[in-house]
Amino acid sequence: MADGTDVAVLPFTYEDFADWYSTIWKNLLEPARATLVRLLGELIDESVSELDKHRVRMKDSRVKETLRLWSKIQKEKYRSSIRALEDIPKVIDDIVGVRIVCNNLSDVRFVQELLSDWPTSEAMGQSGMAVELASERQYIEDPKESGYRGYHINLVTNVPGLKDTHRVRAELQVRTLLQDGWGELTHEDTYKPGVELPELVTALSRKMADLLANADDLAQDLRLELDTLAQSAVEDTASPEPVSDTPDEGINNNAEEGPEPSRTLVLQETARIVSKLRNPATLATIAATLQATFGTKVRQGWVGYGSFKKMLLAAAPGVTIHDPAPGYVMPAGAKPGPHWPRQLREIPPSAVPAQPKS
Repeated sequence: MADGTDVAVLPFTYEDFADWYSTIWKNLLEPARATLVRLLGELIDESVSELDKHRVRMKDSRVKETLRLWSKIQKEKYRSSIRALEDIPKVIDDIVGVRIVCNNLSDVRFVQELLSDWPTSEAMGQSGMAVELASERQYIEDPKESGYRGYHINLVTNVPGLKDTHRVRAELQVRTLLQDGWGELTHEDTYKPGVELPELVTALSRKMADLLANADDLAQDLRLELDTLAQSAVEDTASPEPVSDTPDEGINNNAEEGPEPSRTLVLQETARIVSKLRNPATLATIAATLQATFGTKVRQGWVGYGSFKKMLLAAAPGVTIHDPAPGYVMPAGAKPGPHWPRQLREIPPSAVPAQPKS
């Protein structure tokens, strides 16, 4: 039972609120959460190469618990705008929350670019998902006082009812692994602004946030350097010598350096990787995947073909390579979609290899 102070502040009791919230939780909020998780998952699946799925992934989703929402609407900055129960979803934008976690800062920017191409709430019509105008909060460049970093934006989805379609909005959080780790380690979802914490706790939390932000910058520098090395591995170079028709099964006169990768196995693995693609993959990503399997020596002449592209075309003769850099391998039978890299969206269907018949 709400005390007299609560009843005086809001024009409804806790019991009224709890009954109302139970109904919209079941009929609107939970369906909206499930829809957004599904659509964001589809967006990631359509936009990210199979070889890069580990870089961007769905993490968590939730509908705010009843008591936590009740506690939030008691705050002056919210309660002054609430005149009826129906005002609550208009005032509180994170009743439904969804989170995406990325490996690096560049992956967060990739998600931002994907969302920038999505319809806005003003023009969504009957679309399943839209971005709410002017809802972006950039806490990576401008962290919260607590030290929290992340990218936030509001999404809107349509939930059909018996007679009408209802719009429900949700907050999407996009974080790096380290930013998400800070939230887990500091219980950021528990200690909210306005909660008095010992000064030592807040100081240590901020210090850890700053240290992890520096580590994020280092991780991004490392990622860029590794991407540069991977890209250099696929640049065309002159073939050192003609490729023999006889497969090289890994004989190497210098035993201290280990055997050369088997040409047969490298070609088979390359063909397998290409055959599994449903979205475009960069040449550098495929090269890095092969290097992770066969070691750095696979890059030394690419098992006798002299360049990565020649080896790739030998392994998968029907594949299409789209230049210029970074260069993409086009999956057979795929149609350019709205979430493909911009330079690939205008490729005519005739330029994409047909799906082989089984």
